[in-house]
Amino acid sequence: MSSRLPIASPVVGDTLLHASARTPRSPRGVMRAIEYIEHHLGEPVSVAELAAAACMSRFHLARLFRASTGASPMAYLRRRRIEQAQVLLRRGGRKVSEIASDLCFFDQSHFVRSFRQATGCTPRSFAAACSEARS
Repeated sequence: MSSRLPIASPVVGDTLLHASARTPRSPRGVMRAIEYIEHHLGEPVSVAELAAAACMSRFHLARLFRASTGASPMAYLRRRRIEQAQVLLRRGGRKVSEIASDLCFFDQSHFVRSFRQATGCTPRSFAAACSEARS
Protein backbone atom coordinates (compact mmCIF):
# COMPACT_ATOMS: atom_id res chain seq x y z
CA MET A 1 0.00 0.00 0.00
CA SER A 2 2.29 2.77 -1.20
CA SER A 3 0.18 5.81 -1.83
CA ARG A 4 1.99 8.94 -2.94
CA LEU A 5 1.29 12.26 -1.30
CA PRO A 6 0.15 15.24 -3.30
CA ILE A 7 2.66 18.08 -3.50
CA ALA A 8 0.14 20.49 -1.98
CA SER A 9 -3.21 20.09 -0.29
CA PRO A 10 -6.12 22.46 -0.74
CA VAL A 11 -6.87 25.06 1.89
CA VAL A 12 -10.38 25.17 3.33
CA GLY A 13 -10.87 28.23 5.49
CA ASP A 14 -7.73 28.55 7.59
CA THR A 15 -7.20 24.79 7.68
CA LEU A 16 -5.17 22.76 5.21
CA LEU A 17 -7.08 19.54 4.55
CA HIS A 18 -6.39 16.44 2.54
CA ALA A 19 -8.78 16.14 -0.42
CA SER A 20 -10.49 13.00 0.92
CA ALA A 21 -11.37 14.78 4.19
CA ARG A 22 -13.31 17.55 2.48
CA THR A 23 -16.43 15.52 1.81
CA PRO A 24 -19.73 17.04 2.92
CA ARG A 25 -20.51 13.74 4.66
CA SER A 26 -17.63 14.07 7.13
CA PRO A 27 -19.20 14.07 10.59
CA ARG A 28 -18.48 17.05 12.82
CA GLY A 29 -16.45 14.87 15.16
CA VAL A 30 -14.14 13.85 12.33
CA MET A 31 -13.77 17.49 11.29
CA ARG A 32 -12.93 18.40 14.91
CA ALA A 33 -10.30 15.64 14.98
CA ILE A 34 -8.82 16.93 11.70
CA GLU A 35 -8.75 20.45 13.07
CA TYR A 36 -6.99 19.16 16.19
CA ILE A 37 -4.41 17.43 13.99
CA GLU A 38 -3.83 20.62 11.99
CA HIS A 39 -3.18 22.64 15.14
CA HIS A 40 -0.93 20.01 16.75
CA LEU A 41 1.29 18.75 13.90
CA GLY A 42 4.41 19.55 15.91
CA GLU A 43 3.25 17.83 19.10
CA PRO A 44 2.78 14.20 20.11
CA VAL A 45 -0.84 13.25 19.37
CA SER A 46 -2.65 10.10 20.49
CA VAL A 47 -5.89 8.58 19.28
CA ALA A 48 -7.28 9.20 22.77
CA GLU A 49 -6.60 12.95 22.40
CA LEU A 50 -8.22 12.98 18.97
CA ALA A 51 -11.24 11.13 20.32
CA ALA A 52 -11.56 13.63 23.16
CA ALA A 53 -11.38 16.51 20.67
CA ALA A 54 -14.04 14.79 18.57
CA CYS A 55 -16.23 14.04 21.61
CA MET A 56 -16.49 10.33 20.88
CA SER A 57 -14.85 7.04 21.78
CA ARG A 58 -11.55 6.04 20.17
CA PHE A 59 -13.20 3.14 18.38
CA HIS A 60 -16.09 5.19 17.01
CA LEU A 61 -13.65 7.88 15.86
CA ALA A 62 -11.47 5.29 14.13
CA ARG A 63 -14.47 3.89 12.23
CA LEU A 64 -15.88 7.27 11.21
CA PHE A 65 -12.46 8.72 10.40
CA ARG A 66 -11.57 5.86 8.06
CA ALA A 67 -14.99 6.04 6.41
CA SER A 68 -14.64 9.82 5.89
CA THR A 69 -10.98 10.10 4.90
CA GLY A 70 -9.97 6.64 3.75
CA ALA A 71 -7.21 6.51 6.37
CA SER A 72 -6.86 5.81 10.07
CA PRO A 73 -6.41 8.87 12.29
CA MET A 74 -2.71 8.11 12.82
CA ALA A 75 -2.06 7.46 9.11
CA TYR A 76 -3.74 10.78 8.35
CA LEU A 77 -1.58 12.51 10.99
CA ARG A 78 1.58 11.00 9.49
CA ARG A 79 0.47 12.07 5.99
CA ARG A 80 -0.11 15.65 7.16
CA ARG A 81 3.27 15.74 8.87
CA ILE A 82 4.93 14.57 5.64
CA GLU A 83 3.03 17.23 3.68
CA GLN A 84 4.18 19.87 6.17
CA ALA A 85 7.73 18.55 5.87
CA GLN A 86 7.48 19.02 2.09
CA VAL A 87 6.52 22.66 2.65
CA LEU A 88 9.46 23.19 5.02
CA LEU A 89 11.91 21.42 2.71
CA ARG A 90 10.70 23.49 -0.24
CA ARG A 91 11.46 26.69 1.69
CA GLY A 92 15.00 25.49 2.41
CA GLY A 93 17.39 26.65 5.11
CA ARG A 94 16.57 23.89 7.64
CA LYS A 95 18.28 20.65 8.49
CA VAL A 96 16.39 17.40 7.95
CA SER A 97 16.98 16.53 11.61
CA GLU A 98 15.36 19.83 12.71
CA ILE A 99 12.29 19.20 10.56
CA ALA A 100 12.03 15.64 11.91
CA SER A 101 12.16 16.92 15.48
CA ASP A 102 9.78 19.82 14.86
CA LEU A 103 7.16 17.48 13.35
CA CYS A 104 7.40 14.95 16.20
CA PHE A 105 9.00 12.03 14.39
CA PHE A 106 10.83 9.69 16.78
CA ASP A 107 14.15 10.48 15.13
CA GLN A 108 15.66 11.43 11.78
CA SER A 109 15.76 7.82 10.62
CA HIS A 110 12.03 7.38 11.27
CA PHE A 111 11.33 10.61 9.40
CA VAL A 112 13.45 9.58 6.39
CA ARG A 113 11.76 6.14 6.22
CA SER A 114 8.27 7.66 6.48
CA PHE A 115 9.08 10.37 3.92
CA ARG A 116 10.54 7.86 1.44
CA GLN A 117 7.58 5.50 1.85
CA ALA A 118 5.11 8.34 1.23
CA THR A 119 6.87 10.22 -1.56
CA GLY A 120 9.29 7.78 -3.15
CA CYS A 121 12.35 9.92 -2.40
CA THR A 122 14.39 10.97 0.61
CA PRO A 123 13.91 14.39 2.24
CA ARG A 124 17.41 15.40 1.13
CA SER A 125 16.75 14.53 -2.54
CA PHE A 126 13.36 16.28 -2.35
CA ALA A 127 15.02 19.43 -0.97
CA ALA A 128 17.74 19.25 -3.64
CA ALA A 129 15.14 18.96 -6.41
CA CYS A 130 13.27 21.95 -4.98
CA SER A 131 16.41 24.08 -4.78
CA GLU A 132 17.28 23.18 -8.39
CA ALA A 133 13.79 24.21 -9.47
CA ARG A 134 14.23 27.58 -7.73
CA SER A 135 17.54 28.23 -9.50
